[in-house]
Amino acid sequence: MATVITSTALSPADETGSAIGYAASAGRACLRRAGLTPGDIDVLINVGVYRDSNVSEPSVAALIQKRIGINLDYLHAADRRAAFSFDLMNGACGVLNAVQAGGSLLAAGSARRVLVVSADTHPSMDPARAGTAEFPYASTGAALLLEREHGTRGFGRVHHRSPRGAHGVNGYLPLYEAGSEGRSTIAVDRDGGVVERMLDLAVDSVRGALAAEYGTEAAQAPTVLDRTLLITSQPSHDFASRLSKRLGLASDAAVTVEGLTGDPHTSALTYGFTQARDSGRLTGHDRILFLAVGAGLSSAVSLYRLTGDTEGAAR
Repeated sequence: MATVITSTALSPADETGSAIGYAASAGRACLRRAGLTPGDIDVLINVGVYRDSNVSEPSVAALIQKRIGINLDYLHAADRRAAFSFDLMNGACGVLNAVQAGGSLLAAGSARRVLVVSADTHPSMDPARAGTAEFPYASTGAALLLEREHGTRGFGRVHHRSPRGAHGVNGYLPLYEAGSEGRSTIAVDRDGGVVERMLDLAVDSVRGALAAEYGTEAAQAPTVLDRTLLITSQPSHDFASRLSKRLGLASDAAVTVEGLTGDPHTSALTYGFTQARDSGRLTGHDRILFLAVGAGLSSAVSLYRLTGDTEGAAR
């Protein structure tokens, strides 16, 4: 058995600029697409980082759970099923961390369905301030539903790397400088050459994951990625294509997220998967290689095996 994606949904920017709203909207759409109700969800994991008005308490996951209406009054529900929600923040790698955590809950039988939501926004909640040089992240959200299925289709092991060195990207609130504007202020510093360092880490991470799966010698050959679609984080718009070139693959071997202003950040992998599925790009591929590289620097990689009719890989 393996953890599979059974539904996804996206939530592009709207006039509210609310990450909580984006995550809830994507979560509701994801459930509608799956033909489910909020009461069918056992666990909600929020991996969004940049949030409305820099709110830190209560848990943003709890606010999203409330907005979606997931098992809020379980004592009075017919089946008395409770739901658990929590934040898991690790930047662009967060979705794969959630896959790992959610997959463990599904494998243990603690949950039947895990909803992973992601959303980022400028804390001023002004969408026009997102996707800029000062705040490079897109104002958007996404959701994916995880379940457990028999067979080999689904996620494999999630591989992590975190080399020594400067963090590369730092997002922080400069309290003294922000003064009374702290709720609507954020600073994001990116080291010079950080995208090159991310590419270096991405190549090492892919080869390390492939070596663990297929052996060291095979990991060095581009042919091991035949019929594999790369879906990556998007620290720059050309990151996916540059990674393909570094790995010796064709320029169209990787998905680049379209239609957003800025880096989709915590939603990048869900965006890439959803756009690839909806445009038919999954057809002809046996596997997806999900790869995220973010601040730290850190990376997460997992192979997702597709079988049979790829059009039915997820709703």
